[in-house]
Amino acid sequence: MTSKFADKGKWNWTFIVATALCLTAAMQPALAGRFGAVGSRGGAGAYNQQGQYAQRFGAGAFAYGRGGAAARGARFQGPNGGSGGRAGLTAVAPGMGVHASASQGTTGNGGTFQRGGATGWQNGVGAAHQSVFSGSTASGGSLDRQGQWQYKNGEGGSSSRGFQAQAANGASASGYKNGQYDAATGSGTMSKGRDYNTASGESYGYDANTAYTKGQGFTTTVDTQNKTDYTVQYNKGEKPVVTPVPAP
Repeated sequence: MTSKFADKGKWNWTFIVATALCLTAAMQPALAGRFGAVGSRGGAGAYNQQGQYAQRFGAGAFAYGRGGAAARGARFQGPNGGSGGRAGLTAVAPGMGVHASASQGTTGNGGTFQRGGATGWQNGVGAAHQSVFSGSTASGGSLDRQGQWQYKNGEGGSSSRGFQAQAANGASASGYKNGQYDAATGSGTMSKGRDYNTASGESYGYDANTAYTKGQGFTTTVDTQNKTDYTVQYNKGEKPVVTPVPAP
């Protein structure tokens, strides 16, 4: 399902976003200071600060009754060799808005990371979000993570997230979680799983699937590695019933 945002007022905050980004891009690293101006229709401002190991800068603009936007960023350079940067943008208009941010960098010992995400919403319509992260260590370990969700008023929503991790000694892990919800019926499904592998070659984990109805109950089936599978049945007002599943 894709959330659609109305075009009404879009040009207002699009112009404001473009103004803020242009102001931010115009800031020179050697320039330090602030400025701002306010008029009968709105205002704008920007800043830039430089230190021994870091610099931060940003700009913003707003229009009375129409919304506003702000963009900001920063750069870091540590004495131990690590470095990084981040940037963010927030824009709002009557009844709607968006926020996005990202960062990346390296550690002094050779590790790296990158992350980013964005969220948008519209009153009375819905919202959506997405994010991602990736990192690695100097010794060879790594982690990747991603997630997203979306919801539309009166209809329902969905979500999904997962991760993959690798240790320097060869061990690994991965997992996921997905969900669907139907607001009209109050019912939904959810699936979740984990998989672990040790450096010595052992593996274990599980996959679980759930179907539920809001205010009534749920049924969950769990499929495990190297253990007994089972189901869980729950009805509102009753105790959950756990039933082992015989091996085939």
